Amino acid sequence: MPRPRIAIYDFTDCEGCQAQLVSLREKLLVLEKKIDIVDWRMGQERKEKGPFFASIVEGTPITQHEIDILLDLRKKSKYIIAFGACASLAGIPGIINKEDRKKWCDKIYGKNYKPRGIDAKPLQAFVKVDFFIHGCPVNSDEVVRIFEEILSGKTPSYRDYSVCFECKVAGNPCRILNKKVCLGPITQGGCGAVCVSGGSSCFGCFGVREEANIQGLLTAVGKFSNKKEIEKHFSMFLKQMPEYKNIIELMKLKPKNKI
Repeated sequence: MPRPRIAIYDFTDCEGCQAQLVSLREKLLVLEKKIDIVDWRMGQERKEKGPFFASIVEGTPITQHEIDILLDLRKKSKYIIAFGACASLAGIPGIINKEDRKKWCDKIYGKNYKPRGIDAKPLQAFVKVDFFIHGCPVNSDEVVRIFEEILSGKTPSYRDYSVCFECKVAGNPCRILNKKVCLGPITQGGCGAVCVSGGSSCFGCFGVREEANIQGLLTAVGKFSNKKEIEKHFSMFLKQMPEYKNIIELMKLKPKNKI
């Protein structure tokens, strides 16, 4: 049987997730024996046309050219896999609202600069996405697990726990109990709590868990923080997601500076 043909594409991003893919080293070589990577700009000169078993897409399509490529990949691919937070959530590029783009381009690059970017949206705003590999960057162990499940004919499953579980395993003190905003309780696990272990908050780059108790988190952190600080945490990766609008509406229902 021929090996499944895989294409790896990247749009607007830092390419950190593809660097994680390269860092798999021996594990990547083992995977390559099971798949046929026929188009990967960053990793090889080989470039073949579809159809593809799967297209792995990193980054946010912010130009019309990138959107057109994504639409074409959807037609050619059995599976579209969003690779990393920029692809699955719009990530860091999605922090800026579409209406504010011109103002910031003028401020940073000057008024003579002509930006090509239209807006930053996750892949699912344009096409059907079959699976999401979350993270900023992706977790290499998760990449291997998900690839192996797809190649074995299984539907990959998401972790059925939050980042809080991984914090417990890592022995991290709870940031919320120490009166610091953290999105760990509502964020999909799988990252290994790397940010919290490094002394930072969880900003939700693995996406919001199904049935997450967002209201409960807002109530908890609202006892010691203010709306501005809470919104800053939610807007880091989730600004373009439906959950963000719901969170802002929930905060509007409460007294000023109290959740």
